[in-house]
This record gives sequence, structure tokens and C-alpha cells, in this order.
Amino acid sequence: MSLLKFTISWDEDNATFRDVEVLTNQSFHDLHTCIKTAFQFPDTMEASFFMTDNFIHKGREISSTVEKNLRDAPALSMRKTPIGALMNDPHQQFIYECVHPKNWTLHLEVISLKEFLMDSDHFPRVTKSEGISPSQFGVLGKEKDAVMETLEIYDLAGDAEGYGDEGEDEVINDEDMGNFTEDL
Repeated sequence: MSLLKFTISWDEDNATFRDVEVLTNQSFHDLHTCIKTAFQFPDTMEASFFMTDNFIHKGREISSTVEKNLRDAPALSMRKTPIGALMNDPHQQFIYECVHPKNWTLHLEVISLKEFLMDSDHFPRVTKSEGISPSQFGVLGKEKDAVMETLEIYDLAGDAEGYGDEGEDEVINDEDMGNFTEDL
């Protein structure tokens, strides 16, 4: 049994990626579940993996909706297909397409392959997480985004124009300034 490490990147944002470790005897469904958790996708979302060549042309489909692997079928089952069965190249690449109105596409590439002899209870697992997950599903991340906090502070109420006055200091007039200096 071998340990594969994939880097999974979001096509629309190069800064958003996850590194995931998975065993070759685990199914594509195990990897699918890990990806949904890592990118905060809904649990019920369906998706498909596609094998690719070096030019990222789509090949054989591995679908979450297919239940059985049948000879000459257009797609394989994620639940029945181990990842190692489709590893043709140590730098194998896959495309992951979400079945959702937004049609998010992720790119998977094997970045390491090594022998693994220990217990496999805690795989697949995310080892590195960079960037903000797509928020099209209304799911907020664990940490609030600083840009979002700034936008919330300056939200306008009603028909107001410009920024609100929240957080602004009071204006000090000359009389107040005179009293202040006399007290010193």
C-alpha cells in the first residue's frame, strides 16, 4: 500500500488549494468526501473525477452517482474504484467537477508517492490549506475574513450616502481646546 499526496487547486483562484494525503487502497468516494469537507461544500453535493493526460484532456469518468462498475460503462463508481487502480503515472492528474449550478472545477495532481506501512484509520486527511473556500453555498469559514469585517463596519443604512459615522471621534471646537489647555 502506498500513500499519495495530492495538491487540489481551485481553477478560479490559484491561491486557493488543499494538500490531501490518501492511501492507494482507499476509494475515490473517500477522497470526494475529504474534498467536500476541505472546501466546505455541502455533504449532499455530487461530483465526478476525470482522469487526464499531460495536456489536461478529460479521460475516463469516476462518478458519485454510479453505483456499480460495469464493463464498457461510460463512468466508474467512486465507491467501488480504489484510487490506486487508476494510477498510471507518478504525476497523475485528475479533474474534479462539482454537480452544482456554479459548476466549480478543481484540479488534482499527485505531488508525492511513498510506501506506507502503518495503520490507515486517519486517512484521507488535509495536510495544508491555503486560500478561502468558494462561498457560493452560504457556508462561512471558521475564521471571519478581515475584508468582510471592514465591509460590515461601513455598511450603509437606508438611503445614506458615503460611509457612516461609526468609529469617528467627536469634533473638538476651539472653546473645548481652550478649557483643556487651562486644566494642564
